[in-house]
Formats: sequence, structure tokens, C-alpha cells
Amino acid sequence: MRNFSILLCGAAVCLTACGGGGEMGNRMADEARQRAETAAANVVANDSVGLMQLQDCILQAKAEQSEYLLLGDTAAADTFDVAFRQYVERHNPRLASEMFNAATAHKR
Repeated sequence: MRNFSILLCGAAVCLTACGGGGEMGNRMADEARQRAETAAANVVANDSVGLMQLQDCILQAKAEQSEYLLLGDTAAADTFDVAFRQYVERHNPRLASEMFNAATAHKR
């Protein structure tokens, strides 16, 4: 379980940033929000399937978020992170607690 918590901790690291603006920035943020919700829905749906499947879904979500960083759009990456977290928290509070509190849980 500790390895799972460490993986989730790394996968759930919040990316903070600033930047992006204008119409293109808004489009990217809207796209990021939609992609995050789709990725989060996949994570929530695979919570009960198995650990490996869940890990794959989480890693896929982080890979999608990273695409915005590669484009230099840190605001869209941040939007992705926030939307992803909110979706998981709203649809599976237990999983959200395990994923997003893993950073402090492994220190106990």
C-alpha cells in the first residue's frame, strides 16, 4: 500500500503556475478542463477494477496534463489539475482522499 501511496503522491502533485491569456488561453483552459474531467472519470470508473488499471489511468491523466506543460501553457496545466481534483473529489471522495492526501500520509 505504501508504494501505491507514493505513486499516487507523485501522480497527484499539483502543478502551479501563471501565464496564458487571451482567446487562445481560454480555449486551452476549456480544453484542459474537458480533458481533465474525462481523465478523472476514467480514474473513478477504474477505482474498483484493480490497482494496476487504476495506476495506468492516473499516469495517463498526468501524461495528458504534461502536454500543456510541453506547450508552455502552465495555466492550462493548472486548470487540468484543479478540474481533475474537483471531479474525483465530487464523484469518489474516498479515492480523492487516498490520492490527494498521500503526500502527507506517507510521512506519518
